[in-house]
Amino acid sequence: MKTILYSLLLLFSLVSCTEKMDVKLDSTYTRLVVEGKVTTDFQKHFVKLSESSDVFFNQQAPAVTKAGVSLTDGVQTFFLKETRKGYYETTEAFSGIPGKTYHLSISNVDIDKDGKMEEYHASSFLTPPHTIDSVKMFYDDNYYGDKYWLLGLYLKDQKGRDDYYGFACRVNNVLVHDTITEVNSTDDRYFDGNNFNGFEVGLFDQEKPDEILHNNDEITLEVYAFNKEYHDYLFELQSIASRQNPLTSGVPANIRSNVSNGAIGFFTAYSISRAKTRLIIEE
Repeated sequence: MKTILYSLLLLFSLVSCTEKMDVKLDSTYTRLVVEGKVTTDFQKHFVKLSESSDVFFNQQAPAVTKAGVSLTDGVQTFFLKETRKGYYETTEAFSGIPGKTYHLSISNVDIDKDGKMEEYHASSFLTPPHTIDSVKMFYDDNYYGDKYWLLGLYLKDQKGRDDYYGFACRVNNVLVHDTITEVNSTDDRYFDGNNFNGFEVGLFDQEKPDEILHNNDEITLEVYAFNKEYHDYLFELQSIASRQNPLTSGVPANIRSNVSNGAIGFFTAYSISRAKTRLIIEE
């Protein structure tokens, strides 16, 4: 049996994920692993390509090199250049446009090593951004028995529209919630048309060195407007990660993918909204 350890959680993230997961595959069945995204941030957008393979916790999955990779919104086409092994970037920076569907095309790869080049495709609708009213910090010295700073969100949900949210925080412009298991996400089933009145979307465990906050720290909340498909994908991925034990777990169910031709992974597009606050600790 072939094991993809962290091929998904290492490669599929909002930002540089490093979590790991066991997925069992037949030893003769190598698959393309894809991570790619387009956001409303003005930047060069990327796609990562690798192979599923027998790797262990501290080993890098084999990169897929010399592929042809492009993105299009139906009007503009962006070609990606391989800047390091398996990592492809657009040659120019651009901002994804809400309301457009972005299409990913991958060619000139031979994953099954049969001498025939394969093609892969995926598409994702870029959802309009959420409008943040404000954010506020709260301290709780007995939050589930531990000491936490909590970031509360104030936001008006749009009534009658299926909205999906993702949340991550920066401290002094350094992304703290930087793994897929630390990104909070929710739909609006309990908020449809109502307010997020201080809803806790950011948690800072004061026992974790990288989350300890200090007076005058600048906290930035990133709110992601996911589409339903990516929200469901994250839910499955996080559910598997939370219960996975390599010593006792059985084979998890196959996780969804929106990439064609039997590939693993997800190509997504989403909007990003941000709000900042400064932590003032009263003596």
